[in-house]
Formats: sequence, structure tokens, C-alpha cells
Amino acid sequence: MIFHKVKELDEMVDYNKDGVSVEKLLENGNFKAMLIALKKEQILPEHISEVDAFVYVLDGEIEFSLNSDEKITENIKDGEFFAFYADEKHSLYAKKDSKILVVRI
Repeated sequence: MIFHKVKELDEMVDYNKDGVSVEKLLENGNFKAMLIALKKEQILPEHISEVDAFVYVLDGEIEFSLNSDEKITENIKDGEFFAFYADEKHSLYAKKDSKILVVRI
């Protein structure tokens, strides 16, 4: 992370055709902020966040699947965000080339 310098978020992470790209912005205890770039049709497999979190789509469109008591699937587009609780299984699928900000709080 570079402090005391203005940066464009979408320029801090690049697409990778071989897999999902992740750039850690900040981490302090349970708080963690990451940028993720997914090429169209890439998947971030099902996983669990140990704390509450949200995803904010900077560019593109993702399908966010939350596997709680009821399966919830949301399409999230640029400028939109979706918050979820700790310990909920979730996965992401890129419907378009997408860059997202993930914040664990």
C-alpha cells in the first residue's frame, strides 16, 4: 500500500487471464480492503469471510451468490454494492470484465 499518494482504484489491479487478481489495499486487525479483478466468466470460488463485509463494483458486472439458509443470487453492476454477514458462504462470477472493492469490517 502506498500512503499519502492519490491513486485511481481501478488502475491498481490488472486483469489476469489465468486467474483472479487480488491487490490488498489495507489490513488492520479484522479490517481488510482488497481490489479484485476478474475477467469475464472467471469465478471466485465459494468461501467464507470471518467478519461482516461488502463488495462494491467499480467496473463491470458480477453475480454474487450467497449460500445462507436461502440461496441468494444478486447481479451487482458498476456503482452498486452488496453487504453480507460474517460466516456466510459466498462466491462471485464475472458476467463482464469486472473490478471490485471488497471491504471486510
